[in-house]
Amino acid sequence: MTRPAAGETLKLFASFVSRTLGLLFGPERFEELERRVAPLAQEAGFPACEPYLLWLLTARPTPPGELEKLAGVLTIGETYFLRDPKSFRLFEERLLPELVAARRREGRLRLTIWSAGCSSGEEPYTIAILLTRLIPDLPAWEIRLVASDLNEHALARARAGIYTPWSFRNAPPWLSEYFTRLPDGRFELSPRVRSMVRFCRLNLAEPSSFRKGTGIDQADLIFCRNVMLYFSPSQALRTQAGLHDLLREGGWLFVAPTEVDHRNLGGFRCLHVAGSFVLEKSGPLAPFPGKEAPLLPPPGPTERTRRLRLPSRPEPGQASSPAPPKRELGAPPAPPQVPPAAAAPAPAPPGPSPEGEGEARYREALDLYREGRYLEAAERCRPIPREGEPGARALALSARALANLGHCEEAAELCRQAIDCDRLSAANHYLLSLILEQQGDDAAAARALRNALFIDHDHLMAYLALGNLKRRGGEPEESRRCFANALRLLERRLPHEVLPEAEGLTAGRLAEIVRGLLGERGAGREKGSSPARGGAEG
Repeated sequence: MTRPAAGETLKLFASFVSRTLGLLFGPERFEELERRVAPLAQEAGFPACEPYLLWLLTARPTPPGELEKLAGVLTIGETYFLRDPKSFRLFEERLLPELVAARRREGRLRLTIWSAGCSSGEEPYTIAILLTRLIPDLPAWEIRLVASDLNEHALARARAGIYTPWSFRNAPPWLSEYFTRLPDGRFELSPRVRSMVRFCRLNLAEPSSFRKGTGIDQADLIFCRNVMLYFSPSQALRTQAGLHDLLREGGWLFVAPTEVDHRNLGGFRCLHVAGSFVLEKSGPLAPFPGKEAPLLPPPGPTERTRRLRLPSRPEPGQASSPAPPKRELGAPPAPPQVPPAAAAPAPAPPGPSPEGEGEARYREALDLYREGRYLEAAERCRPIPREGEPGARALALSARALANLGHCEEAAELCRQAIDCDRLSAANHYLLSLILEQQGDDAAAARALRNALFIDHDHLMAYLALGNLKRRGGEPEESRRCFANALRLLERRLPHEVLPEAEGLTAGRLAEIVRGLLGERGAGREKGSSPARGGAEG
């Protein structure tokens, strides 16, 4: 096939894939798209890829089974048990106990949970195991735990409930209680846990099918993490609307902040607790399509790879830096008694120094921030002297807190004051860029990112952020340069190193996404992983 003809065909086919599967393949990923589909063309008996693509584009309806095959080769499931431990900790320690207590008060022992985009099943089975551990009278409950995926091959593995050791990376020892080791070294899930989950094939690009496909009318919790990373922005909004519709009022939606547009989350309230992120349904969804929804915390970029929220805790060099010893604020000891005649004016009893008091206030504010009490955190920081590195740290925390509440103008001003106190803080320039982007000032956001990179040439998140700004602004070469630098930094890390600043994605998974944006070969699995490990059970 000639390259021009293939290019035009791939453009039409990419549009078809976006329309039918919700997966976004831009021109920079056409080569990858062709490479992934080529085996299907050979399997269908076509001499080359282009005739196969034209057949799919012109067939009415699409030949039976072909969409399922496409989903199998175009979607990548990278998961394992208890992935994203912060979210599961929030589920285990707060959300589930609150739900269980509420149901007991109502006399309705019923829970409905949907794992959307479940891949090979580790996520819904993790949820099932946690339910068995946390609800002592579980047999008395009506539990509806539904798991769905587009990839039928992944669903077949999920229904079997048999996993290799690769699915247990970072898993706690107690998880082995629910599995039996097989002679070939794999592990089989107990039938009792496996029977708790109902699997179904569902296309998340078709929100109208959610109720019929899942059999759910109203869900208490929906897990849909790292699915919409590959969707176009408009498709992601449609899927968010479908998830919102299926949640009961007050229900919870787990998504990765890296994959949602925080400027279009009307109808949800964001909750940040100890680094985890969840959305609570809190009213009707903003009209879509139409006027842009009001800003909802926490602000974050809008492109699917970069949508990286404000950190749930300050960047290294701020909250994580060693703090000076905290002074005791108790009453000072009484001065010794001396005869009246010899008494001299007693010195004032020692009290807390301004530095010690400021450090104490900052620590209290940081605790409030981690609990999601943003306004209180900002107020607690207000009396801290605004000078030097301690002042910059307090101002930056206030800026984060107010930005998470949607008060971006005040947050931007506080962030600029923090930069005035400490101009060599790359983290604060990066923070300012996130706030400025939420205000719609992409040019100023780009300047802030360049300042961050001038200070820290290895600031991974700044390269990703700037790459997406350039991509959105129609500067593909600049965008590719930024993404290439980000990939260079990611490849220095272990593939399965978890990146807290990227909402728990592994370095390998994020590198995979960046390679996809660059159109490089090898985007289908993490660097250093074999197909049997990173693909079959990942």
